[in-house]
Amino acid sequence: MSININYKESITQKLQDLSPELLEEVIDFIEFLKIKRMKKSHADVNSLLFQQESLSRIWDGENEDLYEL
Repeated sequence: MSININYKESITQKLQDLSPELLEEVIDFIEFLKIKRMKKSHADVNSLLFQQESLSRIWDGENEDLYEL
């Protein structure tokens, strides 16, 4: 946890020296990073759901006997 606190303190100190215009850019960048993370995690969920759907056709097949594989 101390590593995160050091990062936060360092960022806070650096922010104090920025102009209001640059602070707006920093805020925009933070929002961009949040959106990027959301899109990535959403894409991962979608790909997992797609895989699950594809594999369910195999796993749920009536002709497939698990013990004969």
